[in-house]
Amino acid sequence: MIIHKNIRPLLSLLFAACLIFVCYSCDSDSPSTQEKDKEKDKELTETKPEKEFTVRVLLRGNPDGLNVLLTQSALATEIIDPNVHCSLLEMNPKTFEFRPYLAKAQPEIKTLENGLISISYEIREEAVWDDGSPITGEDYAFTIKAAKNPKTNAASNRTFVEFIEAITIDPNNLKKFTIVCNKRYFLAKAVTATVAILPSYFYDKQGLMADFTIAELNNPDNLDRLNKDPRIIDFAKDFNENYNHDPEKVIGAGPYQVTEIVNNQHIKLVRKKNWWGDKAKVDYIAAYPTKLHFKIIEDDNNALLSLKEQELDVMMYMPADKFLELKKNERAIKNFNFYTPDAFGYRYIGMNMAQPKLSDVRVRKALAHLVDKAYLVEEVSSGLATPVNGPVNHLKPSYNKDIPTIDFSIAKANALLDEAGWKDTDGDNIRDKMVEGKKLSLSLKFVYPRTKQLYKDIGQVFKDEAIRAGIEIKMVSKEAATLLEDLKKREFDLNCLGWSQYPLPDDFKQIWHTSSNTYEGNNLVGFGNQESDELIEEIRVTMDDEKRNKMYRRFQEIIAEQQPYIFLFSPKSCMAISKRFKNAEAVSLRPGYFVRYFQLADEE
Repeated sequence: MIIHKNIRPLLSLLFAACLIFVCYSCDSDSPSTQEKDKEKDKELTETKPEKEFTVRVLLRGNPDGLNVLLTQSALATEIIDPNVHCSLLEMNPKTFEFRPYLAKAQPEIKTLENGLISISYEIREEAVWDDGSPITGEDYAFTIKAAKNPKTNAASNRTFVEFIEAITIDPNNLKKFTIVCNKRYFLAKAVTATVAILPSYFYDKQGLMADFTIAELNNPDNLDRLNKDPRIIDFAKDFNENYNHDPEKVIGAGPYQVTEIVNNQHIKLVRKKNWWGDKAKVDYIAAYPTKLHFKIIEDDNNALLSLKEQELDVMMYMPADKFLELKKNERAIKNFNFYTPDAFGYRYIGMNMAQPKLSDVRVRKALAHLVDKAYLVEEVSSGLATPVNGPVNHLKPSYNKDIPTIDFSIAKANALLDEAGWKDTDGDNIRDKMVEGKKLSLSLKFVYPRTKQLYKDIGQVFKDEAIRAGIEIKMVSKEAATLLEDLKKREFDLNCLGWSQYPLPDDFKQIWHTSSNTYEGNNLVGFGNQESDELIEEIRVTMDDEKRNKMYRRFQEIIAEQQPYIFLFSPKSCMAISKRFKNAEAVSLRPGYFVRYFQLADEE
């Protein structure tokens, strides 16, 4: 599905405002490459787990690549974050509490004399890379530098590590290091803890980033010089072009190695034979499946057929109506467990505020009145969704419950459009208006990802109601890569997408700050003014929950006043997981399952 990525466990858990939305992909492998992958499978599983087994997971499209710093797709993070990479801490999928992973313990956080903070970690002694070399603070520092390199395609992630000013490494123990912050940041622990650490020896073989300091990369006065520095240019070119689609160049500290990528077919992972986690002797630092096969099937009906034929073990994000039908199927009941955990995220219709037709807030509010949200929840989503009124999850203490629900009302939409000067002057049943000496028709292009029935259904319901108010909606489905490019260029009127989220306080900079209204940024609709930007900045440095929640609530008021989105609903995650496995329950934390914990069920 098209979901963005709301700061995921990339720069793990936090670098993910993920477009719930599939992007461009890699080319199919040649026969020689596939033979090479088979040999690699054999090598990686030479030392086998107690029982060999494969878990087959549905993937809803081709990811835009598998580089954890570069990807814009939630699909990629579902594959690589929990399986290929490791972070210092990880979030317990059931309690949402952080627990040590690469780190030996929780970090030591100190308040410095200047009022700022430092965060100190020590990496486990057992933690080593695939070549046997230790994972150290130098690797952590390299990862941050790679994100901060102004030429790498990691712009959407840089905002989350702006506060990191320096990393000092203990010369007597390279596994001990301290992160020094240049400002207070309320998600400092969460961000630093969930960076997916990359091996510097592999991604920067020439040491091009080694001599740059983080403070140097931070300083805007250095930007022109850095952009011309051949080391910056050469590293970014290599990193952007060569470490995204080749399975042999997707390397991390996690238990699995990517071995095969075939466009429109599958992505395969094999468990490493000597993963450091096997020596950690911590129950949750574990990986039981021998192989993970992510099968790429975009069409819902084809995916359901594969599930019924037991060609899939895990299927998530099922359309609600098909999920309810499947629960009545005797064969499916015999072979699968069904789950509907609440999901952190929401679906929306975004309105490009830079377009002349949508620059007037009265037009945007009129469009919001033309969405029958109750119908979308009860009929399109079969009741397996919760209506939303803004970007903050209703379960969070920062949620503003006083934001009114915009009622479905053709009459109110008509009144607002009349007030904004949009009338049908030529009798074609479509409103029009003279704008800067040019007659514009209120005809709007509604873009959505091809093969995604949910977004198509939302668009059709919206279109049927909009025409009653004299607005023509032209629905345009696009392949994921094309749609993503159009979004980046802001070449759309309306888009229907979703944002994935996590059970942490929200950092709105990635999606809502005016500085993110760029080609690489995720402020796709051009929202923002001085007050909203100042609130976003102040929220990020406010450590007091009560004060921060007050600012959150004001920010939600501004969103409601400006109406950049039509907020629709937060769906439940409709999932089926094979009864072949135990330790395979669904959870609310994206992606809704944690496949490395799956074990074969006891035979009856």
